[in-house]
Amino acid sequence: MIEEKYAQKVALAGGVPFLIPSITGDMELIKNTMSSVDGLLLPGSRDMDPKFYNEEPHPKIRPMSIERTETEFAVLNEALNKNMPVFGICGGMQLVNVHYGGSLYQDIYSYLDNLLPHEKGAPHDITVPGGTKLHSITGVSEFQVRSYHHQSVNKIGDGLQVCALSPDGIVEGIESLSDPFVLGLQWHPELEVTEISDRIFEAFINECRKVK
Repeated sequence: MIEEKYAQKVALAGGVPFLIPSITGDMELIKNTMSSVDGLLLPGSRDMDPKFYNEEPHPKIRPMSIERTETEFAVLNEALNKNMPVFGICGGMQLVNVHYGGSLYQDIYSYLDNLLPHEKGAPHDITVPGGTKLHSITGVSEFQVRSYHHQSVNKIGDGLQVCALSPDGIVEGIESLSDPFVLGLQWHPELEVTEISDRIFEAFINECRKVK
């Protein structure tokens, strides 16, 4: 199960994974739940309803439950209010971008031309600009990842910057310019057995250890 992969990576990096169920409509429960954790990892998912970034659904959208999306927005807001580290992966990165006021391409192949394959584990290179948090974590400017997505970031959210790009211009990473640790990656580092993947999860867990 993909959830197991996330948990394994967190545990291998020295953290204790804690899974949060969809608990919409009970903010007190959400606050109590978030008081028990030191960081938030938003995992990959199906597509959020585009109403969250003021668009009508595209025919190729693969909808996720509204309850899960609303829960993820609520726990993300609580994490940011507490200055917790936030790590978004694939759909989790997209949710972070929308939370900060950004938007998405609902289906990259319907809106953009001359794209590389980005689904079913397609391999491609990414570049990481110097001076970004992701570059300081990975220590490299270019490496290969595998993609499992048909959506991507369109408008960058306020206060975020791009920290990774694929050769065809798809945003592969975003990070906050002001929050202590808010990182989003479009690929799935939990599925990759690489030193770079380990560094990313270790950096997230190390930030979680700093939370008081």
